[in-house]
Amino acid sequence: MTQRSILEKITGLLSGSRGLQRVCLEVRPDGIAWAETVVGSSVPVGFMECRPAQRTQALQELVKQRGWAGASTTLVLPLDQYQVFQMERPDGVDESELADALKWKLKDFLDFSPTDVVSDVFPFPQDASRGRGALVNVVAARKSLVRELVALVAASDLLLDRIDIAELALRNLASVLDENRRGIALVHLRESYGQMIVCREDTLYLSRRLDVPAADLRDVARQESAVQTLALEMQRSLDYYESQLGQVPPATIRMVARDSALPLASMVSSYVAVGVQMLDWAVLGLDQPLDSRCLPAWSAGLVRTKGDRS
Repeated sequence: MTQRSILEKITGLLSGSRGLQRVCLEVRPDGIAWAETVVGSSVPVGFMECRPAQRTQALQELVKQRGWAGASTTLVLPLDQYQVFQMERPDGVDESELADALKWKLKDFLDFSPTDVVSDVFPFPQDASRGRGALVNVVAARKSLVRELVALVAASDLLLDRIDIAELALRNLASVLDENRRGIALVHLRESYGQMIVCREDTLYLSRRLDVPAADLRDVARQESAVQTLALEMQRSLDYYESQLGQVPPATIRMVARDSALPLASMVSSYVAVGVQMLDWAVLGLDQPLDSRCLPAWSAGLVRTKGDRS
């Protein structure tokens, strides 16, 4: 995905820090998740709770506290701030012109005005098209929302040079974990929903929203039903990966959830045909689990540090 192009369409220009410090942010309704990436050092992460009306002040205070002024910044859009559609790739269109060439088709899919859309593309794996011809993933987001986030970053003395989306940020983590190059499935559970991705090496094959609130998993009266629903959605995703995309499912699903007190992996595993494990943070060189709210922001930074890890 040429993630810079969304930013170009919003701001009309690109700017970037010449320093080594990089900040990755995910702006959510309940706060701002952040991760610092400084070459040659550890990677601090954190989450600042704030209401939308408090974002600007909260981020400005964070920039001051962390000494981020002028830092090159990646903004990660969470799953509920964009949509992804698979479309037929038109013949004879240059890669740099694909997003504009397909933009007119989005009006048939969007639930908001096409005049408020900003879009970009990233590749759909050729070996998963299964006779449907060449396909491409088209990302669509509300221009007004992205413009608001860009303004937030600019007002906080940060230099925005990249906009990512949650599934491609998580893809960076999956790529690091996929040591045997056989593919990996990763489930990230948020407070109101979850997201499952299936990748092999650096390629994202599947991303699916899992509509299971964390509150239902914690509630004794609703827990069993929620676990079964979560497991069913995970299994359906693997079945789709195998039957519709023609790929061999990974042997194990790794899960990341904020509530470490729940034995989620064992609760779900009896309903899923493959192994289920909570992510072992030690294999990533971390002494303790990451705050799961920071996972997409932290994973977005791995695109810059992956080479240092290998």
